[in-house]
Amino acid sequence: MQPQIYRHWQDLHRRAVRGETLSHAEQEAYEIGCRELDAEESMDGSVDKMRQLREQISSATLEQRELQEREAELDARIATLEANLDARTRQLLGIGN
Repeated sequence: MQPQIYRHWQDLHRRAVRGETLSHAEQEAYEIGCRELDAEESMDGSVDKMRQLREQISSATLEQRELQEREAELDARIATLEANLDARTRQLLGIGN
């Protein structure tokens, strides 16, 4: 749902929840918005699709951990290399004190 339409629907929703009477056109717009939001939220109910999504999440999580470990290794290597630089080179690179 487009942001402007969603904001309008939210206003209608607030009014409906408060028990205000909506005009026929407002009620129709509100119901159309409800159906559209429901359609956006619903999945096809496929267990295979859900399993596939879980596998993708698991794979992405594993990849993220591996990348974080690699980042830590590279940070440690960089720190070691920087520690071995002479003061002039460190100053030129803007490293350290």
